[in-house]
Amino acid sequence: VQIEDWLQFDTLKENALYLNILMIFWSFLAGVVTFYWSLGPDSLLPNILFTIERKPKLKQQELFPQGHSCAVCGKVKCQRHKPTLLLENYQPWLGLKISSKVDASLSEVSELKVSEFIVGEVTDDETFIDELRATLRFFAAILVRRAQKVDIPILVNQKLLKAAMKHIEIISKARQKVKNKEYLQQTALEEYGPDLHLALRSRRDELQYLRKLTELLFPYILPPKATECSSLALLIQEILAGSVFLPSLDFLADPDFVNHLLLIFIDDSPPEPATEPPSPLVPFLQKYADPRNKTQSVLKLELKEIRDQQDLLFRFMNFLKQEGAVHVLQFCLTVEEFNDRILCPELSESEMLTLHAEVKKIYETYCLDESIDKIKFDPFIVEQIQQSKIIKSVPGKLIKEKGQHLEPFLMSFINSCESPKPKPSRPELTILSPTSENNKKLFNDLFKNNANRSDSTEKKYNQNYFIEMMALDGVYDYLMYVGRVVFHIPDWLHHLLMGGRILFKNTLEAYSDWYLQYKLDQLLQEHRLVSLITLLRDAVFCENTESRSTRDKQNRAKQTFDEMMNYIPDFIVKCIGEEAKYEGIRLLFEGLQQPVLNKQLTYVLMDIVLQELFPELTKVRAMTTY
Repeated sequence: VQIEDWLQFDTLKENALYLNILMIFWSFLAGVVTFYWSLGPDSLLPNILFTIERKPKLKQQELFPQGHSCAVCGKVKCQRHKPTLLLENYQPWLGLKISSKVDASLSEVSELKVSEFIVGEVTDDETFIDELRATLRFFAAILVRRAQKVDIPILVNQKLLKAAMKHIEIISKARQKVKNKEYLQQTALEEYGPDLHLALRSRRDELQYLRKLTELLFPYILPPKATECSSLALLIQEILAGSVFLPSLDFLADPDFVNHLLLIFIDDSPPEPATEPPSPLVPFLQKYADPRNKTQSVLKLELKEIRDQQDLLFRFMNFLKQEGAVHVLQFCLTVEEFNDRILCPELSESEMLTLHAEVKKIYETYCLDESIDKIKFDPFIVEQIQQSKIIKSVPGKLIKEKGQHLEPFLMSFINSCESPKPKPSRPELTILSPTSENNKKLFNDLFKNNANRSDSTEKKYNQNYFIEMMALDGVYDYLMYVGRVVFHIPDWLHHLLMGGRILFKNTLEAYSDWYLQYKLDQLLQEHRLVSLITLLRDAVFCENTESRSTRDKQNRAKQTFDEMMNYIPDFIVKCIGEEAKYEGIRLLFEGLQQPVLNKQLTYVLMDIVLQELFPELTKVRAMTTY
């Protein structure tokens, strides 16, 4: 009986084992079928590196250069509240602070161009030069404000790198046609065909493109109504197009500078520590824009003069209604009356209480966030009013504040009262006129005449061409594309990467965003930022500065190539082979040593960045009809 029991037990055990094996097989088969039908190339697992999360961008005050906003809800077209003044439209530097060293470096660069372009060449009038400095400060503050709203890693990884992939494809096709690197640039330019950027047709076309681009940006980068002054608009256009943008783009496309940026990005060593403590924060370019001319204009009107003349006061009130700033004048008149009473040396107790009640009313009307007549004051003023210290210390402060807030409107009012003058035809341009001296500034040995295409060549311009034509999305796809096109990875590795895409794509995207932000934070450290601004100043704005020698440039190029070779991990080299690694790196490196090709990529990337900074440009079609 025991033997029979043991035999039955063994039989059951064997059946159970077979059943388990069968269940495992069918479960595996069902899993494969389910996995095959439920997951495709577009199915991606979420990011598994949960610790790598970047902080969201802080919301900045919206600017509405083409209109007004509501002081209560901040909307442009508010149906509930009345439109009112947004002071940042007139003073976009409000609330912007940078380190004093960076501020000094930016001021130095701006002053170099003003001194070179204006003083002695156009005018020596200090009042005009002061106004020009204020305009340049306005332009720079607008750029900073808009740049703070852009998520740079997302912009780079989702848009700029996609355009770079198309550029790599063009260079790869050109390399297949010519083996000699001396002909690589010309062949790549021919490969672009009609899709070559308009600015690359010739140096004069490049300058004209920058002029047109600057003109399109004017409504968003200049103070309100500044474009109504045609002479100032033309002058700013020439300064930005011919003396800022053109040499800056030349500098960015210089292979020597491109190698410098690559070395910064590739370098994994700890960042160079600052030798000095951080400098204090200062208001953005305030010292630079402070008026040098202390002589008051005979055309300037004081508020008291306007208040005493009913005709002027009536016109000024109508002007402020158009600007949505009547409440600013009401505040100033209220403060004038308050100051006349508070400065009386003999005040009774009841008069003091009355004045205190008036201060409370001023606070509730012009300081509370929910008030429809709220004015953005210095926090110190509001704090003093809350603490009821206004009777002792604030009258002088309020006098200064009312002048600060009303000054832009007084000047605009004076300008608007002048009789309209006939608009002359806009002259054809300025410093880069076709003379032998100015040709030296426009043409150089590095870029020569760009692609040197004639006007008869077919023109085509689609600024989103590079994004529309590439069906790639994210860093993982870009790496696979570079591996296939540049390094010619084997099929088995490509199939393996396609499978890994489902598992690791989102994780790699999150890591690349974090890594790019990490590198950007290093680059924007105070001492490095000052160094980059100094480098830009010496290379672009100081013509007498001695340029880097040919030997220095060759040494940097060799160092860049060596670092690029060492940047690829060994396990990847084992998969693709040493020869494929060398040929791929050589293709990328030689493509970056072509100045005109670098300029082509720079303009494509610049157009994408400008559309990100100024999304209003997507609604403007004038650029596409250049």
